[in-house]
Amino acid sequence: MRRFVSVLVSVLFLTSISCATGQRAHRDRDLITADEIATVPQADTAYDIIRYLRPNLLHRDTRTTGKTSRPVPALVYLNGARLGTREVLLTITSVGIVEIKYVDGFDAGGKYGFDSAGGVFVLTVK
Repeated sequence: MRRFVSVLVSVLFLTSISCATGQRAHRDRDLITADEIATVPQADTAYDIIRYLRPNLLHRDTRTTGKTSRPVPALVYLNGARLGTREVLLTITSVGIVEIKYVDGFDAGGKYGFDSAGGVFVLTVK
């Protein structure tokens, strides 16, 4: 019986390690890294990068506020400075972009304000 328990504990331990390793390899669907950006040489703007790698992020700003029934557009921040709404992504060249992170409107409210209900694109450049 002791041997069975020992083997069972060993199997459970090895299973938990393999699961944890698999989770680290999982790609964050709201984060685009420099390695991924390098795979899209045809992208000229930040918008193109997102459109090629995570097109669903461009259509997530469909929430409405209590004041209006129109969707609230996603905001764009570049190295911590607010640039405007999602359309600004068309003017940011892809050269030098290190990371693009999308923050959901629910999570963005505390850090970026109440007008970020449509989400926030946080770009980091060199």
